[in-house]
Amino acid sequence: MPEETEQYCHVNRNKVKESKNNGSRFWQFVCAICACISMVGWGGCQAWTSPSIPFLTSSSSPFPVTEEQGAWIVSVFYIGDLFGAFLNPFFIDRIGRKKTLILFAFPGLIGWLVVIFAKNYLYLFVARIIIGIGQGSTYNSLVIYLSEISEKRIRGILINLIPTSNFIGLFVCTSVAAFTSYEFLNIFSASLLIIFIATTPLLMETPYYYLLRGQHESAVQNLMKLRGVNDARELDLEIREMTLTIRDRKLNSWRELLVKKSNRKGLMIMSCIKLTQMMTGIGPISAYAQEIFTYTDIAISAGIQVMMFNGISMFASLTTNAVIDRFRRRTLFLSTALISSFCLASVGTVFFMTLHLQTETTFIKWIPLVSLVIFQVAHVVGIGTVPYIIQGEIFPINVKGSAVSCGMVMGSVLIFITSAGYKFLSILAGVYTTFWVFAASCFVLSIFTFFVMPETKGMTLEDILAKRDPEIRNKLEAERRRC
Repeated sequence: MPEETEQYCHVNRNKVKESKNNGSRFWQFVCAICACISMVGWGGCQAWTSPSIPFLTSSSSPFPVTEEQGAWIVSVFYIGDLFGAFLNPFFIDRIGRKKTLILFAFPGLIGWLVVIFAKNYLYLFVARIIIGIGQGSTYNSLVIYLSEISEKRIRGILINLIPTSNFIGLFVCTSVAAFTSYEFLNIFSASLLIIFIATTPLLMETPYYYLLRGQHESAVQNLMKLRGVNDARELDLEIREMTLTIRDRKLNSWRELLVKKSNRKGLMIMSCIKLTQMMTGIGPISAYAQEIFTYTDIAISAGIQVMMFNGISMFASLTTNAVIDRFRRRTLFLSTALISSFCLASVGTVFFMTLHLQTETTFIKWIPLVSLVIFQVAHVVGIGTVPYIIQGEIFPINVKGSAVSCGMVMGSVLIFITSAGYKFLSILAGVYTTFWVFAASCFVLSIFTFFVMPETKGMTLEDILAKRDPEIRNKLEAERRRC
């Protein structure tokens, strides 16, 4: 980026009148927390396979399920996730961010009802696909919703609620599974989505969506409530800057996403980030956590290890807000990715020594549990959180729904491949080889992505767009000169 562009962004950001000085962020946090309750439910959906697949493939299962069928029960969830990401753009710019969040909670409820009344493994295939559709769309909607209701100083904090809520769901459901029955786990998981639906009256629609639909007065009213101010004049510049990124643009323009150079660059950046994030193996590690921990051969049962694994990660996610907006996005992403790579390599090495070489050393048997906990913490703090923040920041409003959908589709494809490939590669070459592949992929891709990713910390959405789009930069400069 040219030096004068960087200077422009910094100088003009200082000119923006900050409503936070005499306003409140209360409603931003209320809306974000209520919206992210849905992620607690989807976290439960992801955690379900870890305790349920070993149970379903055992003699205690209410119906027979083979190891191969169990692997497909894990993987088909991400086929549904893929369809949900595809469907999302057809709703999010037409009925709104809030209504889309509510709408796609219902596939989750329907899917859980199918699980509860399942008579054979085919019911579970169908249920997991339906639940996946709900999750795929919700991820899309949440990234856009949280980025559009938040002011720049707390945007990272609010978007970080997505993985934090996800880990709360993972921990709660694995804890419930460790001490209750399979049947109770299913009912409990369904109840999490019911709680989300009950809180939706507290959600507010985003000002960007109202501006996109030409409802200027509604946008101003919602922005006043979100910023906690009583005088609309305090938000005049912010509204004008929002408007200029929307003016004369078509809804959900897939063509503009692919034709415009700045948008194509955004897609390339997003692709690198998603590829790095998913090639850590976070999907199969979470899905097969209980099976993985059976290889450690330590005194603690695999179910309790999973609970510890998710519990420590959950508490780590609660502290992430203290660092997410204190460090540069690129530095946080790279450092946590390198830590993740080292941890994955350590797990692979220990499994190679204990499973292949049959090394009898009590001390190293604890390394997989410790390494995977550190891996999960690193994922929560950086490599698993930064991609959601960047996705919500680098695209203009008219293509954001389509762009985020592309990112989620890519994530779904990659997590399906890694989840399905985990079993195949582990059987073919050993589970240690699978961890080495994830470690090497994470190391190489993170270094490449570091040099591609833009730095967005402390910038408004309009400033971020202006760095890559001269047209927006000129409009933004003209608006600020009027102040």
